[in-house]
Amino acid sequence: MKKVALFILSGMSIQVSAQQLPTEAKDVIKSIYTEALGEQQGYKWLHHICTEIGPRPSGSDAANQAAEYTKQMMLDAGADTAWLQPVEVPKWHRGAEWSKAFAGGESVALPTTALGGSVPTPKEGIRAAVVEVGSFEELEALGKEGLEGKIVFYNTYMDHSLISTFNAYGGAVKYRWAGAMEAGKYGAVATVMRSVTLLRDDLPHTGAMSYGESEVKIPTAAISWLAADKLEKMLGDGLVELELFLDCGVQGTAINYNMIADFKGAEKPEEIMLVGGHIDSWDLGQGAQDDGAGCAHAMQVPNLLKKVGYKNNRTIRVVLWANEEFGLDGAKEYARWAKSEGVHHWVAMESDAGGDVPRGFGISADDIRLEQVRTYKELLSPYGLHVFAKGGGGADLGPLRGYDDFFIGYRPESQRYFDFHHSARDNINAIHPRSLEMGAASMSALFYLLDHLE
Repeated sequence: MKKVALFILSGMSIQVSAQQLPTEAKDVIKSIYTEALGEQQGYKWLHHICTEIGPRPSGSDAANQAAEYTKQMMLDAGADTAWLQPVEVPKWHRGAEWSKAFAGGESVALPTTALGGSVPTPKEGIRAAVVEVGSFEELEALGKEGLEGKIVFYNTYMDHSLISTFNAYGGAVKYRWAGAMEAGKYGAVATVMRSVTLLRDDLPHTGAMSYGESEVKIPTAAISWLAADKLEKMLGDGLVELELFLDCGVQGTAINYNMIADFKGAEKPEEIMLVGGHIDSWDLGQGAQDDGAGCAHAMQVPNLLKKVGYKNNRTIRVVLWANEEFGLDGAKEYARWAKSEGVHHWVAMESDAGGDVPRGFGISADDIRLEQVRTYKELLSPYGLHVFAKGGGGADLGPLRGYDDFFIGYRPESQRYFDFHHSARDNINAIHPRSLEMGAASMSALFYLLDHLE
């Protein structure tokens, strides 16, 4: 039955008509979840990527192995075409890394990891007095007089009072991204920071950093939450020196690949419904939550629809992007190619928030389209999908903005996501198969509904 909703926008009442859905819509959606939870094909793909291929950092052979594997899996699932798009990416190297704190007695070892993009320390390492700061404002107030020749310790936190962990992450990650660049302005010789996580654990969390246009490049690392607590306490008792060793760096460039697979539409093949995740990961874990889960979700969308016998009207395109973590090179190359080819993405959806149980979607679209999508809530809420928020998409969709205008980001439960994010804990054991498949089914159900929308 066609439903008509009345909304007030800028003082005007506008009628929003949902599409004419097939009478069997509820049954099709139910069958999608039944298939996903029974066969669990997405989890099988993810298990192989994590355990047989492993970490997939920028520039690695493993990233290319994952692209080849997922391409073949999409062909096996019935893709009309699947191909690899070459992308030039930075080649990241991580070797030995450690730090030790000294406060007049024996040294205290601190679990440490280089931030992505950091220069290495000298071969003999760096040893210097530590200065603790809690913000860039504190850093500026100390200036060159207080920081020259020192190691800056960014004792900064994700805001635990924020219910949205992604908002908390956004407030803290600036110190990871720009901490070395800012400290280098005042003559600091290195920086370390409290890991960007909400879990009080002893595993350091890595992630990308930047020197911007600065010619001054100093080594930078993260230490674990518990290590940061130890260092904070030691500093409270007096002078502390830190010895830091990092064997790391960007060693030129390499070719990685975007994986692109098309399941052509029967009625409107020129209208592309894109769904994707990023195939690369950091190197400390297996990249299960970030973003192997998103790749499995995306691959399952056309697979599940085919399994339940649905023939898509529009073309469903799966894109698994290269090098999201180190600068969105894969997303930029795909967007450049799509624009040059005149590709029209009728909608684009990304999963890059982990594989926990589904909560809903964030939608970037005009108000009328947003309210059309919200009419699906009655059909999808029985499966735990209650969030249909304004604003969403994903980092890899960013280069398409301004060219296309209908973007969706899948939103799973996120309270534990940053426990795993960019750390050694991000392995296949961080994924519950049923939660992962609930997400895949949720995205597939939404694509089924959207495929009927005019």
